[in-house]
Amino acid sequence: MFTRKFRAGLIGLSALSLLAAGCSGGGDSDSDTINVGFIAPLSSSPSAFQDPALVAEIAEKAVNDQGGINGKKLNVIVYDTKGQPANVIAGARKLVNEDDVVAFIGGNSGDGLAEIGKQAGVVNWFPMGCAAADVSNELSMIAALNCAGAAQGTYLGGARFKPKKAVYVAYAGNTPYIENAKLGYRNAGVDDVEIIEIAPDTTDYAPVIAKIKAANPDVWGGMIYTPEKLTALVQAAVDQNLRIPLVLSNNVMEDATIKVVSDSGIPNSVALEKGEDAAQFATWKEYEDQLAKYDPEGKVKTPHDGSVSTDWLAVWTFAQEARKLDTVDRDTFREHTQNLTDFQTDVLHDIDFTIQDGPVLIAPRQANLWAFAGHIADGKLHVDDPTPFSAFEKTQVQ
Repeated sequence: MFTRKFRAGLIGLSALSLLAAGCSGGGDSDSDTINVGFIAPLSSSPSAFQDPALVAEIAEKAVNDQGGINGKKLNVIVYDTKGQPANVIAGARKLVNEDDVVAFIGGNSGDGLAEIGKQAGVVNWFPMGCAAADVSNELSMIAALNCAGAAQGTYLGGARFKPKKAVYVAYAGNTPYIENAKLGYRNAGVDDVEIIEIAPDTTDYAPVIAKIKAANPDVWGGMIYTPEKLTALVQAAVDQNLRIPLVLSNNVMEDATIKVVSDSGIPNSVALEKGEDAAQFATWKEYEDQLAKYDPEGKVKTPHDGSVSTDWLAVWTFAQEARKLDTVDRDTFREHTQNLTDFQTDVLHDIDFTIQDGPVLIAPRQANLWAFAGHIADGKLHVDDPTPFSAFEKTQVQ
């Protein structure tokens, strides 16, 4: 049932028709499918890659092979924004008005989606992007945020290595990542933090590593995307023999990153967005089993990337929650999730979706944003503690 919509630049519909669609309830009770919409930059953008859509498709297949949702098939409709803000709006309107989606699922939409979703009464289930309009949207059911991962990573590294000075690499102007990274270090007692900002189109990372060396920090790290760019940055550090501890989160990470770090033997810490150990967490085992069954060729190159695994989890848990409803439409799903105070999945900290704010504006609802302490060794990620920690709550870490 998986549907890809790689069109862009559709003609916008009027606000009147949008509002009318918002009153329809969504999810035609006579239909044999339950439609959800996935909006993300999958091509023609510096931040584009295909894995989020691939894992959404895998989760959809697994849900349907296990009976669907109360006898109906789940249909994930993907809309590629091509990295253009106008296409976010066009895609959201199409999904709401033409495809009659029950919810938006996962993805990194940027500003534009929130207002359309609010007017139509469509929940945004597990969005990962940190655009202000999205994270402040009361219909965004946030389980993780990429920018929050910056804080979790630096907090873990600060607590584990106890540096006097740290360097953090980020894209120029990426305020949510930068401010969260500084917050994580600050909450770990590290006040001397130098931010090295680079252009998104950077391809030669040797000068970046030279700047890090010149700063003479005790630890370094960063978060740039797409995942292969982070790999290139870390490889440049290895090539220039930068051996100080590496502080990361896996919100942006591919298998090649893990290999480079592991092969180097450099001390490291990794804040894991989820409990990523099949032996300890049943949901992670389900994820790995589905990858093995539905992606035997290994098309998914970044299964440990936080955005990718969250997009899978978004589809998977949407089905679990929707099965609890007698009738599944945008109204019933919205009412259910807005009152959900004890959402549980073993790979995340328990979530209260009624929480709408928090003291850290750059990562709202941080009472719901936790991570797992980990590191890279022996060619893989390791969960060091099955109990999650929080940079925002300043909890203990191992």
